[in-house]
Amino acid sequence: MLMTRKVKLHDGIIGGLITLSVALALLVDVRWAGLAGITALVMISSAFTGFCPVHWAISKLVKD
Repeated sequence: MLMTRKVKLHDGIIGGLITLSVALALLVDVRWAGLAGITALVMISSAFTGFCPVHWAISKLVKD
């Protein structure tokens, strides 16, 4: 199954947020881990609600 451009962008943005927050938590301040936690909560809630703010923004900005 091929991934669409929007799904690739979504996964890249989410992965980047998690990677950035872990790096900042290790290098700057542990409180940056909260960004990874918030990202995870949004991902979990979107599994139940069907609404993901990142995917919504990509759908508005990128034509398929």
